[in-house]
Amino acid sequence: MAGPNRQLAAAACGFSINAAKIDQGGHSAFSDGRRYLDLLDALEAATQEFGQRLAKVDQDSWTHGTPCAHWDVHYLTAHVVGGNRFAVLILGGMNASDAIEEVMSVGQLGDDALTAWANTSLAHFDAFRAASTLERRVDHPLCELSGREFLEFRVFDITLHAWDPARSIGADDHLDASLVDVVLGIVESGPPGMGFGITALGGMDNPASPQERLLDVTGRR
Repeated sequence: MAGPNRQLAAAACGFSINAAKIDQGGHSAFSDGRRYLDLLDALEAATQEFGQRLAKVDQDSWTHGTPCAHWDVHYLTAHVVGGNRFAVLILGGMNASDAIEEVMSVGQLGDDALTAWANTSLAHFDAFRAASTLERRVDHPLCELSGREFLEFRVFDITLHAWDPARSIGADDHLDASLVDVVLGIVESGPPGMGFGITALGGMDNPASPQERLLDVTGRR
């Protein structure tokens, strides 16, 4: 069986990995008895989802608009890659302001966005799975968080931004169902607007699927 690094490399480059392992410890449980993914497995699945879409972006698509207002595909990708770099720095003990300054001091994508994504995804995953990381306190622009809480934010961010470029380039926008369940649980138990001022669209009394519900509560449709 491939180790986590080999699996993440495959995911980051858009290949299939097995992200359906079930956690027995109860990191992300649901009251209605649905199965759930361990948060680290959810991070793998989110990485796979984003990598699959990124691999489909051609040279003419970088300037396409996205569901995130004023962000084109290039900017959105740089945001997610930069988020990986930022996470590694604060999980390593750097304060948030210094981490932001360091991340912003360099271009995020270089000459090869897919390579930048693959390399930062590997470092990102390794930083989260290091011993005691999930219990560690980290400095974040919103507030001080535990490593586990920060991991929830990262799973949320990467998953939603995996859907965004799919809409921009006309790719398949269907997200892994188990991952959607995890992220929906994160949003429903998280702070209002996930602390970022996200506003639900509303007007969907009976969404046809959990993904539609997730998109609605995160201002997407």
